[in-house]
Amino acid sequence: MESNYRILIVDDNRAIHDDLRKILAGERAEESDLVSDETFLFESPVRNEATTRFEIESAYQGQEGLARVQAKLAEGSPYALAFVDVRMPPGWDGVETITQLWKADPNLQVVICTAFSDYSWPDIRGKLGHSDNLLILKKPFDSIEVIQLAHALTRKWIVSHQARARLEDLDRMVARRTAELQATNDSLKKEFAERAKAEEAFRTVFDASPIGIALLNENLRFVSANDAMLHLHGITRDRIIGNDPVELEWFDTREDLTRAIDGGLAPVGIDQRQVKLRHAGRGSRAGLLWARQVEIRDVRHVLCFLLDITERKQMEEELRRARIDAEAAAEAKSEFLANMSHEIRTPLNGVLGLSSLLDDQTLPESAREVAKLVRTSGEMLRRVLDDVLDFSKIESGKLELEKAAFSLRESLEWSLGIYQKAALDKQLELKLSVADNVPPQIVGDATRLRQVLTNLISNAVKFTDRGSITISVEVEQNKSQSGACSLEISVTDTGIGIPENRINRLFQSFSQVDASTNRRFGGTGLGLAICKRLVEMMGGEITVASSPGEGTTLTFTVPVSIAIPEIPMDGGADCYGPSRRVLVVEDNPINRIVIERMLQKLGHSVDIVNDGDTAIQRAQEIHYDLLFMDVNMPGLDGLQATRRIRALPTLHAKVPIIALTASAMANDRQDCLSAGMNDYLSKPINIEGVKRVVDRWTSDKLTPSAKRSDRVATSEIENAELTFALTSFYSDARI
Repeated sequence: MESNYRILIVDDNRAIHDDLRKILAGERAEESDLVSDETFLFESPVRNEATTRFEIESAYQGQEGLARVQAKLAEGSPYALAFVDVRMPPGWDGVETITQLWKADPNLQVVICTAFSDYSWPDIRGKLGHSDNLLILKKPFDSIEVIQLAHALTRKWIVSHQARARLEDLDRMVARRTAELQATNDSLKKEFAERAKAEEAFRTVFDASPIGIALLNENLRFVSANDAMLHLHGITRDRIIGNDPVELEWFDTREDLTRAIDGGLAPVGIDQRQVKLRHAGRGSRAGLLWARQVEIRDVRHVLCFLLDITERKQMEEELRRARIDAEAAAEAKSEFLANMSHEIRTPLNGVLGLSSLLDDQTLPESAREVAKLVRTSGEMLRRVLDDVLDFSKIESGKLELEKAAFSLRESLEWSLGIYQKAALDKQLELKLSVADNVPPQIVGDATRLRQVLTNLISNAVKFTDRGSITISVEVEQNKSQSGACSLEISVTDTGIGIPENRINRLFQSFSQVDASTNRRFGGTGLGLAICKRLVEMMGGEITVASSPGEGTTLTFTVPVSIAIPEIPMDGGADCYGPSRRVLVVEDNPINRIVIERMLQKLGHSVDIVNDGDTAIQRAQEIHYDLLFMDVNMPGLDGLQATRRIRALPTLHAKVPIIALTASAMANDRQDCLSAGMNDYLSKPINIEGVKRVVDRWTSDKLTPSAKRSDRVATSEIENAELTFALTSFYSDARI
C-alpha cells in the first residue's frame, strides 16, 4: 500500500494550527536521525528521500472536521491522523468530535490535545472507551513528541491496513478452500446417491413410460419390456421375452434386423424408423422406432423405444384432405371474386364511360346534373368494389407495390381534385400546404399513395360539416442514406372527431367507430384498414390524433427515394398523337360504345367486332396500329384469340394488343401477358387511361393543327351519333 501522510488538525485556536505546522515542517532537518530507527522498528528499506512531507489540512470546529473526513473518504484518499483539541466552543468539544470522526472512519488515528485540566484520562476513556487508535498529547507541545507521534501513527495506519488486508486475504483463502472442500464433499455424496438411485430411477421410468421401451441382449432378443410395449402389441410379457423384433414384424427378416443394427445402430443409432406393429386385437398399425447401443456390465445391449403413430398418420391424412379442401375453397373464393369483379365492372364501365362522355354533349343543365350524379354514384360503387378486392389481395399477400418515379405535387392535386366539388357543396375550405423542401419527383407507388390519400380526404369530407380540411406535406432528409427521405402527409379536419376509447377501432377491418356513424355516413369499414396495411407495406406507419367535436388529424409517414427529374421533350403541351387505326374486340354493346367514342374523341379510326373469330379474320385482312381485346367473351375468348393472332404467319401478328377486361385479380395481368398481350387496361376505363395506353404503344407525333382539323371534321356528327346510340340501346333494353 502507498504511504499516507495526510493529517487533519481540528482546533478552534489558529495559533495551534501554526505551531503544529511549524513542528511537522521543521522536522525535515532532524528526520535523518529517525531513518535508522524506522528501519529497525518496521524492517523497511531506508528511503531515498531524507524527509517526510506531511499533507496538513485544518478544521476549526468539530462539524467542519467531520465534513473534511467524509470528503476525503469519498475521494478515496482518507486521513491517516487527526490532532483534535478538547475544548472548541461553541460547537462540539473534542470528545464528541472524535466520536463522530470514528463513526465516519473507524481507522483514523487520533491524538487528543489536552491540558489535563479539561478532562481527566479516566473521563476521556469513559466517554470514548478503550481504543488502540487514540493517544493523548499534553499541552504545551513538545516538538520531538509531536514529530514522533506523527511518524508512528501514520506508519501505524499503513501497517494496520496491511495487516487487515492480509487477514482479509487469509479469510478469503480459507473460505474459498472450505467451499471447494465442501463442494467436493457434496459432489461425492450426490454421486453416491445418484448411483444408488440410478437403477431404481431407470426401472421407474422404464415401467411408467407411456412409450414402449424394451431391452435386447447381444443376441438381439428381448430381455425386458415395459407395460406400454406389451400394450402396443396386445400380448403378455412371456410372449415378448426371448423373442426378437422379427417375430413382432418390426423387420421382415433376421438379416434385415442384423443389417439395421450393425449398419445404423453402431455409429449413431436408429432414429424414427417407421415399422409395422402387429396388435393381437386391432390388427396392423404404424410405429416409429428409436434404438441406442448401451453397455450393461461390459456387455452390449440395445435399448429400443417404440411409439404408436397410427392416430397421427390418420390425422396427417385428414389434414392433407383439409388442406386440399381449403385450397379448393380459396380457389372458389378467388373465382367468385373474379366473377364478381367482372360482372360488376362490365356494367360499371358503361355507367362511368357513358356518363363521362355525356359531359361533352349539348344537354340541358338538368340532364347534365343527372349525368354527373350518375357518374358520382358509379365512382362510389367502383370505390367499394376496389376496397373489397384490395382487401382480399392484401389478406392473401398477393398485392405488390410498384417502384417508379412520379410527381408528388401532381398526385396531391389529383387527389384533392376528386373531392373539390364535394367540399364545395358542403362549403368546406380544402387547403394544401406543401413544404419548400419537398422534391418535385419521388420514387414509389403513385397509385397506392393516391389511394391512401384519397381515402383519408374522403373520410375528412364525409365527417366534416363545417370548417376546413388541410393537407400538409413535409419531408425529412435521411442522413444515413443519400437520396432518401421520409415523406409525412397529414390530413386535418374540423369534423365530429373520435372519442379516445373508440380510436382503437378506427383501423379494424369492417369496423366503424359506432353503429350510429355507420347509419349516418355509410361505408364498408375497409378504407382506413386498407390505408394502414398499404402504409405498412410501404415501410411506414399511420397515426391518429382526435378530439370529439374539434376534429381529427390522420398522419402517415413512408420512406421514399428522391427521383432525378426528367428533362421535358420539345414540342410543348399541346402535341397530339397521330390518328391511328384501332380494332376493338368487345362483346358488350355498351362497352363497345364507350371505347369507340373515347378513341374517336382522341382522333383515332375505330373498327368494332364482338367476338374472337371475327377479330382474327380482321387482323389478317387489315393492318391495325393497335388492338383492344376484351378477355372474357363467349366462344373464343380474348386469350385464345390473342394466341392465334400471334401465330399468324404475316407481320400482322406483331400488332400491339391491349387487354380490356373487367377482371381484377392478382393473376389476371400475368395471364394476359403470358397469352401474348402487350398491356393491360382494367374496367372501368377512362379516357386518360386509354390515351396513355395508345401513346405508350405508338411513337409518331402529329402537329396540333392537324389534330384539331380531324376533331373539327368529326365534331358535328359526334353528338348525334352518341345520342342515337344511347337512345337505341335503352329502347332495346326496355323492350
